[in-house]
Amino acid sequence: MTFRPLALFLVLYSGISFAEGRKPAVEDFVGIEIEESRVAPQGTESLYNLEQDLDKIQSRRNKPEQTKSNLTEVNKDWSGTTLLGITLVLGLPLITWYLVMSHFKKKASIDSASNIAVLEKYRKEREKKSEDTIKKAS
Repeated sequence: MTFRPLALFLVLYSGISFAEGRKPAVEDFVGIEIEESRVAPQGTESLYNLEQDLDKIQSRRNKPEQTKSNLTEVNKDWSGTTLLGITLVLGLPLITWYLVMSHFKKKASIDSASNIAVLEKYRKEREKKSEDTIKKAS
């Protein structure tokens, strides 16, 4: 029964806490607003020749086949550093995994051997106790 009022209290409290934190996005401004014009004065604008851009665009349209062939030639070449980098990125995790697994394998074999030795010792002691009890009974 105490769970329902607790849940209701938590829901109301979280709703109220979010409602209190809300404020307008822009603070009210009281006073006179002054607009400053930041326009360059007439006659001082720098002139730009757009014909140069048109010439560049037309020259690019004429040479798309050459640029594509250059890109494919660059991508086909695999340098030694690229191959070394890929080998390291793929090989280091595999080598690390192999080393960790071989360590666990050695540790498990040592633990297994020690467990076998302890078990043999336990069996010998048990047989010895059973022989002692048989000797005492007869």
